[in-house]
Amino acid sequence: MLFMTAILPMAGALVLLESGVVDDPRAMLGMALALGLGLLAPVSRVCASIVVLGDLRALNRFCSEIRQGRYGTRLSVGLEGDDEHEMLRLKRNMNWMAHHIHAQTRSLRARLDESDLRTRFYEEMSYRDPLTGLHNRRYFERFLSDVLRGPSLGRGVFLALVDCDRFKRVNDTRGHQAGDDVLACLGEVIRDSVRESTDVGFRFGGDEFGVVFRDIDHADCLKACDRIRCRFAAANGYGCTVSIGLGAWTADMGPEVPALVRACDACLYRAKDLGGDHVVSARSAAFVPADGVSAPPY
Repeated sequence: MLFMTAILPMAGALVLLESGVVDDPRAMLGMALALGLGLLAPVSRVCASIVVLGDLRALNRFCSEIRQGRYGTRLSVGLEGDDEHEMLRLKRNMNWMAHHIHAQTRSLRARLDESDLRTRFYEEMSYRDPLTGLHNRRYFERFLSDVLRGPSLGRGVFLALVDCDRFKRVNDTRGHQAGDDVLACLGEVIRDSVRESTDVGFRFGGDEFGVVFRDIDHADCLKACDRIRCRFAAANGYGCTVSIGLGAWTADMGPEVPALVRACDACLYRAKDLGGDHVVSARSAAFVPADGVSAPPY
């Protein structure tokens, strides 16, 4: 830049003076100075673009990538040397900053994922009954309310309330551990007798259980209830049976949970009045088993 803006104009002026083309040296020197000053701005811009602005544009692109979350972006710096100029050192330091941000971001995301998993685990535990592994009453009220307010109820929504017959006798004569074994057995029977991820079993407390059936017709729902009744009678080993009251959601009930629960309660009380080991549906007569082998009343 010094050569182009100072030496070349002055050299040209001297050549013109020596050749006699120009007689007034002061005018020639003034012209050379004016020419040098005129070239100073465009030549400076060209030099800055080549030497400085190219690096600044690269740094600007780098910062834009980092701002958008692309922390793997790096500037081209090559191998580190002892006599690096300041711009190259700046690029190298910015690469290290990006690397540090990337590492910290990954660590933070891992911690957030771990915290989210822990939160979901404890939330799930708060909705589970520890003895049977079924969902509890708290989850039941939330789940059934969501189902009844859903955009589509499919073929039908049914609620079965399940009560363990003669459970108090087992508790009083065999002890609470035996009672816990009976409840755990009933929870396992319910879980294994319904459709996974479609029907959901619950334990409300004590020996009171329930199942929400979705996208199912009445006949298949009765089969599932009778399957629970038969399997539990054969599996618990303490002579306990279950009474089941089955109710179907209807449009006149609306999205309120208590209306459906009351319909199931009425059926459950009728099953208990019949001596237990019955499945009673609001849509059909009570099913009375014969010799422990039965089929639901279709």
